[in-house]
Order: sequence, then C-alpha cells, then structure tokens
Amino acid sequence: MSSTVSSNELITDALGDISQLSNDMKMAVTNRIEKSFKRMPQPESGDWLAQHVESGQTMKSYLISPYKAVPYGTAPPLDVINEFAKVFFSGCEVELLPTVDFTYNMRKRDRGGVSQYLTGDLHKYLCETRSKRDWRRELLCVAVTMADIYPGDGWNFVYGEAVPSENVGVYSFARLDPLFYQVTAKEILQTPLTKEHSIVILRRSIKIILHEIGHLFGLDHCIYYLCLMNGANNETEMDREPLHLCPVCLHKLHSTLQFDVRHLYETFANLCDTYGLEKECKWYQNRLQYVQ
Repeated sequence: MSSTVSSNELITDALGDISQLSNDMKMAVTNRIEKSFKRMPQPESGDWLAQHVESGQTMKSYLISPYKAVPYGTAPPLDVINEFAKVFFSGCEVELLPTVDFTYNMRKRDRGGVSQYLTGDLHKYLCETRSKRDWRRELLCVAVTMADIYPGDGWNFVYGEAVPSENVGVYSFARLDPLFYQVTAKEILQTPLTKEHSIVILRRSIKIILHEIGHLFGLDHCIYYLCLMNGANNETEMDREPLHLCPVCLHKLHSTLQFDVRHLYETFANLCDTYGLEKECKWYQNRLQYVQ
C-alpha cells in the first residue's frame, strides 16, 4: 500500500489557477521553485506514504472542502510557539488558555509503563467545553500535552491529530525529545538539556503545531514536495519535513487567509533568527529573493 510521488503535471494541476494572485504570491508559488523546494522522494519501508494511500489534495478540492476553518473576524515555552503560529497564520489571533488536568477523565492504555491517552476523548473534551470558552471569537482550539497520545487500536502513537469538521486538534510534546527512544522518562528529566537538543525540540514543536493547525484550515497531507504538511510516521520523517509550505499548500492557505506573503516570510525569518533556527531562517531569507 503506497502513494504515487507526483509528476510535473500533477503538481501543476494541484497548484490550480493563480491568475488572480498578487505578483508576490505568484512569484512565491512559481518562481525558481527548484531552488527552494525539494520533490517528495520515493517512500521507503515504514514511511507514512508507504503505509497510507494519499492521492494528494489539489487547490480545487481544497476550495470545495467543507472541513476547514475560515476566519470570520479580525516543553519549549508555549508563548514562543504562539509567536510562530501568529506569524504563520497571519491575521489570526492566538491565545493561550488555562491549563486543564484531563488525566482522570480520559481513556488510556499502558505502553511499556507509559500511559497513552486516546485522542478522541481529548477532542470530545474540547468540543464539550467550547461553551465555557469565548466561542463567539473562537475559530479553532488545539490542546497541547506532555502525555503520549494515540488515535485508536492499530496505532502505536501519533504526534498530533486534528478534526477539521469540529475545528479542534491535539498534539503531544512527549516524543519530541531526541532522548525519548534512548532512555527512560525519568532519565530524560534528570539529563541536562543541551542547546542542540533544545533547538531540536523547539523545531519539532513548531512543526507539529503548525501542521495540525494547517489541517484545521483544510490542508490535507502533501505528496507534492517536501513540505510542512507531509505525513510523518517517525522521527526521521518529522525531521525531514521542512518548516515551510510548498507552493501548492501555500496557495491553499493564502486563498483562505489572504496574507501578504513577503511580510509573512520576512517576519518568520526574523523569528527563526531570534530563536536559533538557523536553517529555517536561511531558507526564508533565500526564498525572499524570488518573491519580488
């Protein structure tokens, strides 16, 4: 069971009609693409696309999808991650809500001495408590947890899961530490965090939250390029996933949020520079050369 890696024709079809885009956006999704975006490689055994059949979401299918959030109004510190989300989903307000203890109300299972919580119960909680939040302003709500999570029998775990039809999602910090698969949870807590590891955790955290919110804005998994919206089954795939949207996915998100792509790229590059994401800062700065 696998998906087909895209041809030029499939990517052109997926990108859709760009005739009405601003010049900056046209340049962002068409100019010198080969200089900035890598094609999706053939999936290897164990990769997401080797285990999941995904035909790819075209711009046309994105526009008619009923399951996406549409704005109707104007581990690492969560406030840092919020900064990235605010810039990436330009025009949206991002607010941190109070901490909630869900451990007594959610179904869980034991996996090698570690409790894993069922994502469906977390989604249900977010839906049932919507009336207690400022639901008139709320476009979507995402829960962030240090607990390990899984979506159901047959799954070992997930990094995160979104439910676009309900505009809710959940993602977990649990497996983002590079030491997760090497030592026990207790040993992780006792091991001093190096600067290198803290950058890895920050990068992974930002990727997952932006990926899950991307789903809530209607973006399916991407099969066209190496892209923030690629599916990931493991650390290798997650780390290969870049912290930017490919031209196809950028066009989709722009159709909903109508952001200034140059301003988004400049601001995101500055944030990456501030928090030590050197590779990502360089990519955005280089890509800006072609958005003019």
